[in-house]
Amino acid sequence: MRVPRGSFISAVVLGLVLVAVGGRYGYHRDELYFIEAGHHLAWGQPDQPVLVPLLASVWHSLVGGHLWAFRLLPAVAAALTTLVASLTCRELGGARRHQVAAAVLTAVTSIVPGTGHLFSTTTFDLLGTATTIWLLIRALRDRRLTSWLLVGLAAGITSEVKVLIASVLASCAVGILLTGQRRALLAPGPWVAAVLTALLAAPFLLWQASHGWPMREVAASVAAGGSTSSADRATVIPLTFLMVGPFLSIVFVVGLVHLWRRPDLRWLTIAYAVFLVFVVVSGGKAYYPAGFFPAALAAGAIPTLDWLDARHRTRLAAGLLTVLSIPTALFSLPLAPPGSAVFEVATAVNPDGAETVGWPAYVDTIREVSRALPDRDVAIVLARNYGEAGAISLARRESTADRELLPPAYSGHNGYAEWGTPPPEATTAVVIGFWPDDELAATFSNCTVEPHLEAPDDVDNDEDGAPVQVCRGLARPWSESWPALRRLG
Repeated sequence: MRVPRGSFISAVVLGLVLVAVGGRYGYHRDELYFIEAGHHLAWGQPDQPVLVPLLASVWHSLVGGHLWAFRLLPAVAAALTTLVASLTCRELGGARRHQVAAAVLTAVTSIVPGTGHLFSTTTFDLLGTATTIWLLIRALRDRRLTSWLLVGLAAGITSEVKVLIASVLASCAVGILLTGQRRALLAPGPWVAAVLTALLAAPFLLWQASHGWPMREVAASVAAGGSTSSADRATVIPLTFLMVGPFLSIVFVVGLVHLWRRPDLRWLTIAYAVFLVFVVVSGGKAYYPAGFFPAALAAGAIPTLDWLDARHRTRLAAGLLTVLSIPTALFSLPLAPPGSAVFEVATAVNPDGAETVGWPAYVDTIREVSRALPDRDVAIVLARNYGEAGAISLARRESTADRELLPPAYSGHNGYAEWGTPPPEATTAVVIGFWPDDELAATFSNCTVEPHLEAPDDVDNDEDGAPVQVCRGLARPWSESWPALRRLG
């Protein structure tokens, strides 16, 4: 399907910018985790479906471990998201200039380039959800079975990235039922789409069911503030405007109003409102509604651009948008030097940026501790979280020398807990992270504190200052102690 040249150019520019900064800072803890998770294939993990870890591990191997190349796929996903916004605008009746505006507006939000920099579930979920909404708008317009099949296909694939799409579809169903579009439900198309989505989502859902639905505990941890990107319920709506951008939020709100005023599209405004309430009540992350942003901006581009054209202010608005995109780029992309004032402000808004700094230094610390171990051949690394374990696992995969020097990493955190307990002969552990004293006391008879992890450039992140301990003397076999070391969050 053709898109205007301007939309394509905006997508290419965004992609090139993301590629240019792709090697900045370092891996994010989630990226380290995903790369390792993809080497332990199963129908699911406690905290996520299989698709992104599989992509991460395969792609990382194909590009030879180069960070900038590893992040090519997220850059492409972000660029495609802008094209989806353009296509959505076409379905909403926008002319070519409106479609170009929709692509540009989506490209300069904070959330799209910010997520497009990282190989994360959010990056691909944003693309999948935006695509599903675009196809749903089209299916409700033309009522063709093939259009509904595409909705089911897009939603089903997205469900293997993040199950959040189920809540998005449920919110859309509420909006459709409350408006005149409910007549579409009398045809077989929507139900065929629902069946196709369910079939594609089934492997992960069956895995979750067979393991006692661990995702529920992960969601509870997020709601309780257990994630770096968790947000207070009261801040979800303000953070929405921050992720869109203060200036672009005007277009965003105009878009929601524009959709509400059109009886055939009112369901989408209702769906967004229902989903927003769901996120606030459930304690979800503030970026969960981001899949709706391209459609809302596409809708807002139509009346906003018409209003500006009528008053000959389009160039003024374009200039203002360009100027205001500079701070957006500084805060959402890895541009400022780590530890600088701009970096501190940016990571206060987006803490994930700080989580990409320091991993090589942390591995160096563990490497030195391991080098001094006389019993290294029976040692393991026991990490408090999957990021710490992932950093060690990746270093061992990328270097033959590290496979000999660094002990294998184990952790009870999320997916790592599923990948096996330490071997019985592993009686020494290099323990990383902030552990409750009672857990270590119940596992080992003796622990000695070694150097702490120190982030470079005085960067404050979740690992900075974490103790490194050498623990010996298993209080009981690993098979007995492991259940107490497992945790979800």
